[in-house]
Amino acid sequence: MRILHASHISNFTPPIGYGGIELVVDTLARELVARGRKVRVLGVKPPGVETTYELMSVFKRPVNQPHMWHKLRYSLALLSQAREFDVIHIHVQWLAPAASVIQHLGKPTLLTLHADPSAEVAGFKVPMVAISETQRARLERRGIKPVAVVYNGIDVEKYPFSAEKEDFYLYLGRIDGSKGVHIAIQAARRAGEKLIIIGPVADGEYFRRFVEPYIDGVNIKYLGEVEFGVKVEYLARAKALLYPVQYEEFFGIVMVEALATGTPVIGFARGSVTEIVRHGLTGFLVRDIDEMTEAIKLVDSLDRRECRRDIERRFSSRTMAERYERLYKELLMLKQA
Repeated sequence: MRILHASHISNFTPPIGYGGIELVVDTLARELVARGRKVRVLGVKPPGVETTYELMSVFKRPVNQPHMWHKLRYSLALLSQAREFDVIHIHVQWLAPAASVIQHLGKPTLLTLHADPSAEVAGFKVPMVAISETQRARLERRGIKPVAVVYNGIDVEKYPFSAEKEDFYLYLGRIDGSKGVHIAIQAARRAGEKLIIIGPVADGEYFRRFVEPYIDGVNIKYLGEVEFGVKVEYLARAKALLYPVQYEEFFGIVMVEALATGTPVIGFARGSVTEIVRHGLTGFLVRDIDEMTEAIKLVDSLDRRECRRDIERRFSSRTMAERYERLYKELLMLKQA
């Protein structure tokens, strides 16, 4: 089976530092190659990085805010290469028009919804995959019926387990109001605990008003955006990951990464957080800053090995690849019918 993936262009694939969609695409592509599939990924290749799959750069460097000509160029690159592959797997919503054309030409095509789609995207008759059950429920209320739910997975072996934790909590992710970094800061301060913050600043005004004033280099530290190895090191060392997300998130891969290292998650009970965190077993689901503060005091009661076991069962790259392969085969069978 030959599979073509269209990754996002706002970051490198694989990502050098912070990366969500690009990390998922890289993980899935590597797992599919290990399972004997021929895989090509379109996106933005980081300099000097080698991959087990074929990686083709459409642009030399990431494009944070793609304009019309970026989208047209990427769409044409995708269309020109689609004929070489059995299945086209797209991870970028604004490629939906190109996906529709490819499907019309008889190529099995799949679009993974790494975010809820706009009405325009939803109007294209391309098989769509939700990445959480809560996302699927929201979509179905809008009249959109995903063909399946496939959780994002990670290569668990890249995340060393550690039962011994250090005296700090961690926030990891982009820094803007939707992620609730300010709540993590206040909860840690109320509990009298140290907090380390890692991630790119997505909203400079928010950072200056609600984050920067509390950074003292001792109790609240900000490390910026770090490389993968450094990120994993801090995840493994932290007592818990604080995840006070402010919206119905589609899927938070950082929660899975933390749990793989044996680090519990204390997160707001919204969206996919309720599916990833098993309350009282691998973390705590909370509703507000007061409950987060109280949960911080209870984190030592959790079994860190169960955090790891749960990820191995439900969110491994192997599980993700198996589910996508079943979908690919179903699409191919429909084409042949």
